[in-house]
Amino acid sequence: MGRDRTPRESILQGKILKDLRFLGNKCLCFKIEKASEDGIMDIFFTTIASGPVFVETKRITGSVSNIQEFQINKMNRCGSRAFKCYTWDEWIIIKRIVGIDFYFEKDQ
Repeated sequence: MGRDRTPRESILQGKILKDLRFLGNKCLCFKIEKASEDGIMDIFFTTIASGPVFVETKRITGSVSNIQEFQINKMNRCGSRAFKCYTWDEWIIIKRIVGIDFYFEKDQ
């Protein structure tokens, strides 16, 4: 069963991943294409500052499913951080919350 993903959602995912990859070896990040469990977020990343973080991207008019909401809450209860992200501005806020907004330069 395919996911209904508008170009805007894919574009946001691409921008977030590019932003995370800019951190170089300070960040491990990847897009989760297929998980063995339903409701797993689109993007995973971890840094020393943030610990494990999951991000579910949605178009502005979209909403998370009940299983996604369940997984977000479960991940947060289990020590990870999980967020819903609808816009680039929300991504900037998430970066501040998890403590990665202070990285300025890519490692050489």
